[in-house]
Amino acid sequence: MTGANPAILEANLRGLARTCPAMVAVIRTTTPRADLTWVVTPSGALSATMPEVATAGPMRGTALPRWLASRKNPEGEGRELAGAVSVAQTPVVVVAGFGLGYHVAELARRMKRTGLIVVLEPDVGLLRAALERIDCTEWLDGSNVVIVSDAGSDTAIGDAVAGLDPMLALGVKLVDHPASLSRLGGVRSEFFERFTRVLRAARMNVVTTLVQTEATLRNLTQNLDHYALGGGVEPLRGALTGRPALLIAAGPSLQRSLALLEDPAVRDGFVIIAVQTVLKTLLARGIRPHFVTALDFHEISRRFYEGLTARDVEGVTLVVEPKVNPAVTEAWPGPAGSIRCTGDAFLDELLGTLARPMGAISPGATVAHLNHHLARHLGCDPVILVGQDLGFTDGQYYADRAAIHDVWAGELSPVRTLEMFEWERIARMRPQLTKQTDVLGRPIYTDEQMHTYLVGFQRMFAEDARRGLTTLDATGGGVRKQHAEPVDLGETLARYGVAGTGAMVERALSRPDGSDRSAARSRAVKERLSGLIRDVRLIARRSRETAGHLRDMADHHADQARVNRLIGKVEAIRDEVTALAPAFGMVERLNQTGTLNRTKADRKIYIENDQDPMAVQRAQIERDLTNVTWLGDAADQLAEILSESLGVMEGKPRRTRPPAAAAAGPDKDAAEGEERVWGVVSLRPGFSGLGMAPAGAWMGADPLVSTVARLLKSRMLEGVAVVCDDGGGARRRPGPLADSPRVRVLDGRAWNGAPA
Repeated sequence: MTGANPAILEANLRGLARTCPAMVAVIRTTTPRADLTWVVTPSGALSATMPEVATAGPMRGTALPRWLASRKNPEGEGRELAGAVSVAQTPVVVVAGFGLGYHVAELARRMKRTGLIVVLEPDVGLLRAALERIDCTEWLDGSNVVIVSDAGSDTAIGDAVAGLDPMLALGVKLVDHPASLSRLGGVRSEFFERFTRVLRAARMNVVTTLVQTEATLRNLTQNLDHYALGGGVEPLRGALTGRPALLIAAGPSLQRSLALLEDPAVRDGFVIIAVQTVLKTLLARGIRPHFVTALDFHEISRRFYEGLTARDVEGVTLVVEPKVNPAVTEAWPGPAGSIRCTGDAFLDELLGTLARPMGAISPGATVAHLNHHLARHLGCDPVILVGQDLGFTDGQYYADRAAIHDVWAGELSPVRTLEMFEWERIARMRPQLTKQTDVLGRPIYTDEQMHTYLVGFQRMFAEDARRGLTTLDATGGGVRKQHAEPVDLGETLARYGVAGTGAMVERALSRPDGSDRSAARSRAVKERLSGLIRDVRLIARRSRETAGHLRDMADHHADQARVNRLIGKVEAIRDEVTALAPAFGMVERLNQTGTLNRTKADRKIYIENDQDPMAVQRAQIERDLTNVTWLGDAADQLAEILSESLGVMEGKPRRTRPPAAAAAGPDKDAAEGEERVWGVVSLRPGFSGLGMAPAGAWMGADPLVSTVARLLKSRMLEGVAVVCDDGGGARRRPGPLADSPRVRVLDGRAWNGAPA
């Protein structure tokens, strides 16, 4: 009865293959543990012991039996552990230890397919032995369970949660399996630590998406003329197969690489792809990249092209994700034909039958990701990273001659150096700094944002490795990256260069790029936009009409006949609105926050489906009322965005900043009704802003008073909030701290973030 059963194993592996096929392959090639003692418990379920060597006490050094689950009622024990987790509020549960799986089974039954359960089980032999005897097919088929055996792999953890960023943002619970704690030891802590880092990266992606959705769609539609009429990267697919590529980023170590890149033979032997941040730096050293990439949202990106002429960028192609701020396409000094867009699903949907194959490239979280994706799109191999530090090499934040250095130039003096500005920029991120290991095995600081980028890179590199492609890290500094071999740049240039690569790039770029700037096509695009604007405005009107019906349902919920009539009206409107393709899907795209809230509400209603049917219906009405309210607001917003895009197609100026910022202008007071902006100075008792003991008076002045006085000179600030634990002491200081009505001194122990 307790023997291995091949049929049970195969059924279990079929169920597990849906969510983690790679783990199934590992289990198949692993020998099951033979040192387990299996028993049938009084409850009828199987339990087992395994030998564990005692590390303390009189039995130290002796192998003692360790129970992997309850010896009396393992299923009841699993229910008790799962009962401590609110799966309705927590769509992702991370479990340290599979053991015999009873606790995972109960979590899966409660979670169903509304969430994800990630299980660490490094002992694959134990896992196979359990799956050979215990039938798990019922809960494996009805849930999403992923098992990870390598606690030290960010890539394995990233693969486990790939595409589930919204769920991670809604809630994660870390759960220990008590019977596995001593067996897992330090592996458990390492796994939770790594998962937490991946979680932070995923949450940052979600927050960025929610915050930037409007800006993304606005940028996309402001660049519609380039996308609809200009060239794409599809004709370049595979055009440089087998040729090596140098991917140049803006990390601090780049300065040490420039001398090697100046050799003209480098441009002839490698495809050079650079982020826009370093374009001026490279050109100043006579290094002319073949491609420059851009995807940044902010109009400050215009600075990367200031002072450049068409002659300076001759032979350079700008490749943009269409979501880039239109200031970039507007400031590019080269001809319009030297701009190429990557494919974008939203704009293709917007264009409908007018869409063309532009070249689908995986979206990136950073422009350096775009470098990598473009190189693989071209067919390049190997790809060689240069200046991709992803950390603060030598205590620096930026490479030499970065655009921000020009911004700081006016404040430099013998006592205010670039190095000080660089370190201050790093120190301000202190709560988000983490220690990593660099390519030489030394500790290096990185921040949360760059760690997010690192997680993304490592997943790309791992996928490349699976495809037999090579990634070399010739950065010469920075964070150690999994699946990228650290190499010396000079040796790499000598080994991998292929003569004639530059000429091959020129031939590829001479191919037709698919552009069509004819009056007929421009007219067709404008007609398409006009039709979409009409549909989106109709969605806004119908959403508000539906909201009225839903309020009526809530107010007269006991009158089910009335509710049913209203449901019929709502369903008719729903059918009308959802048929307005692609307008409805585009509104949903803008309504990211509303969609996330609906997902959360749906999970709660589905999981708690044992409620009274009337209570379930009321919860659904409340959910739908919130949803259509958000939907109507999003439709109004999208209609405005599309109208502005139509204006650009008709020759009006592009919008390169959010409407509120544009209304205020760079040198004007904030427009009436805008949110106020305050400067905040935070003081820690006994420390300066760089984490060092304060030096007292500096050049004869109080540093705090001087800082506040300088901030008050800005006409863009409503005022300055000084947050400290000694508010009385701060107020007794002379000058603006005591006298200015624009200064608030706040108690740091009670401050909730509102200066007014």
